[in-house]
Amino acid sequence: MAARGGINRGKVFTDAEIKEDCRESTRLFRLRRMKEPLGDYLAEFTGAQTAAEYVIDRLPTLLATPTDRFELATIVRNSAFNTALRYLMAPPISEDDLDTVMCRSVNGTAIRKDQQFAEELVELIRQTIDPKRFPWIAAGTVPTAEELDFAKRATTVIATCQRVLTKRRGDERGELEGAIVRLLDALGFTRVPTPRTPIMHAEDLPKAGEYMVAATLGHDNGDCIIGLYDRRRLALECKSSNSEINSRKRLNKEVIKDAENWNLQFGAQVLTAAALRGVYKPEYVQDAQRTPIMIIWEHRLEDLKDFINSTKS
Repeated sequence: MAARGGINRGKVFTDAEIKEDCRESTRLFRLRRMKEPLGDYLAEFTGAQTAAEYVIDRLPTLLATPTDRFELATIVRNSAFNTALRYLMAPPISEDDLDTVMCRSVNGTAIRKDQQFAEELVELIRQTIDPKRFPWIAAGTVPTAEELDFAKRATTVIATCQRVLTKRRGDERGELEGAIVRLLDALGFTRVPTPRTPIMHAEDLPKAGEYMVAATLGHDNGDCIIGLYDRRRLALECKSSNSEINSRKRLNKEVIKDAENWNLQFGAQVLTAAALRGVYKPEYVQDAQRTPIMIIWEHRLEDLKDFINSTKS
């Protein structure tokens, strides 16, 4: 392991090594994408189709005056129906954004209790419903069978694609986190409970030979916090990227910001590492390493093992 300024901060990659690892990580990313089964899309499609048909068939009732808040509450409290309802809009709106726009939490209980709130939500739907999928709404006409079929299929496809993309991102990161946890378990480390409140003092961090997952250090989240044998701690961020442009946000903005905050909060006793999976631009990885942030590649997890063992002496 190379030292930085006489301090063991893990392996320092040359520019040539970083370029080679970026190529290998991209190659593995492409292989995963090519092997993804169509079954994932089809499985999500079935549920999304049922929900889209249910919600769209009830549009005459939902958009009627006065608003049937009980029918609306039934849809909002059902996760699949809720998604279909939000995906009627152009563009679709997330749950968080909907809460922000409505200035309160949009949930079934609130809608059942508050007629005005229900009417405000329906008015938002009227104003933002997709005119390409639902042309009869603005025209005030009765939809044809073809128009209804198109609206249901289009809404189903939009919701399905978003669900698959969200699941894909979660799977990428989750598999990386799982590989690191399995490595730590194999090294004999003990997983300790993650505090429910932010960790503000070094004595509350994992001890040597311990680790915790999904912990908040100061004001920033760390995916895995490892107690090294030399009493330092390694705050590990797991990042997956599907493009070189995306990699700048994942690595140079998110990880570097957290590293700077942790250095202010805990000093040199907390090191920051980025575990990487997917597509990265070599220049961004080089910039991050100079911060300095330790770089760990999923296809080279033996580097993490070697670094942890090197802290014994």
